[in-house]
Amino acid sequence: METAPPTRGGGRRAARGKAKKRRVPAWLEIIGYVVVSLLLTSVIKTFLVQMYYIPSPSMEPTTYRGDRVFVDKLSHWVGGAPTRGQVIVFHDPHNWMGTSASAHPALNLPDMLAAVGILPDQHDDLLIKRIIGVGGDTIECKSADGPVYRNGTALDESSYIMNGKNGKPCANGTYKVTVPPGNLWVLGDNREHSGDSSWNYIKRSGDAGFVPTGNVVGHVIGVVSWLRDDHPAGS
Repeated sequence: METAPPTRGGGRRAARGKAKKRRVPAWLEIIGYVVVSLLLTSVIKTFLVQMYYIPSPSMEPTTYRGDRVFVDKLSHWVGGAPTRGQVIVFHDPHNWMGTSASAHPALNLPDMLAAVGILPDQHDDLLIKRIIGVGGDTIECKSADGPVYRNGTALDESSYIMNGKNGKPCANGTYKVTVPPGNLWVLGDNREHSGDSSWNYIKRSGDAGFVPTGNVVGHVIGVVSWLRDDHPAGS
């Protein structure tokens, strides 16, 4: 059966219908792309990986003042337990940094940019140290020269503790502790310049030396050193 060709009037109506479809303004598209990008960045930094700024020398030579570190947060979110030897970022458990650490502006431009992942996080209550012991471990320092013992075995820390450069393994003094379940014993690689578990345990009180695992943000998976001021590439 033959069909009649479309009338001219119908063609004009179809053309007018197509003409009514307007393109989204370019400025609105740009805003949409920016919003989506910021949302994706926020999700990534909240649940996957985030960059942090290192403000102190307590972890030299692993990290230096001015370095940026990438922290894996996903493992922590999905229930991965912190393990011995990991370098972790965690929330200050017992006011290790002093009362001045809480005097952080509630809202400022750097914080807002860090919140969406444009700048590295510089929160005052975050610390970076190395896990030496987990719940149930017995950690002991018999002399300032070290070594550190874990469950009766001397630790080989030669890859990051160098006498004469960044301190002695037990620079804060002698002690013997058993880490409670659900807690960590953490030390800075720069032992003579680190307010870590050993310093707070000896100078303040025993409980002040332990870090609850719930305070852990994540573990370091990468270090960016070329952004710091004293790096050769930046001089």
